[in-house]
Amino acid sequence: MTPSSKSTSDTNEFKGKRVLVTGGTKGAGKAIAERFQRGGATVIITARSAPEEKTDNHFIQADVSTPEGTSKVINEILNRFHGIDIIIHNVGGSSAPSGGFITVTDDIWQQNINENLFPAVRLDRGLLPSMIERGSGVIIHISSIQRTLPLYDSTLDHTEVNRKPLDESSVNGFK
Repeated sequence: MTPSSKSTSDTNEFKGKRVLVTGGTKGAGKAIAERFQRGGATVIITARSAPEEKTDNHFIQADVSTPEGTSKVINEILNRFHGIDIIIHNVGGSSAPSGGFITVTDDIWQQNINENLFPAVRLDRGLLPSMIERGSGVIIHISSIQRTLPLYDSTLDHTEVNRKPLDESSVNGFK
């Protein structure tokens, strides 16, 4: 591939494919949805709030961290689009407080499980059977807590510690 051919896309590359992108109204999810659309796919995006800009993508407003939200998405996709070919699980993140593991309560753990694990589990459970029936499909899980950068306590702080040689003075806080 030449450098110039990497940036071009075939407008029929995903023709006939139905693609679901969770968290598809902003950031990486929006960029992923736009790329599939440029490739000719029928793109369905979902998020808690509507896109800020007009989009040609199909939008399902739902909170996929809840069973009701995922049921809404599953039912609409199966009824309106008769299944899905590609699922991009992009929704998620973390709002855990700084201070590391010790500051994360059971409620925060449960919130993170509801926002990051259950949407994928529920959507896969509802949409995968139609993929299996057709004998094809793709599911991609994207995971990161760094939707807002930088997260000082999880990156920069630890990078600074890792740049210093470990000795007793650098690990006193861990005794």
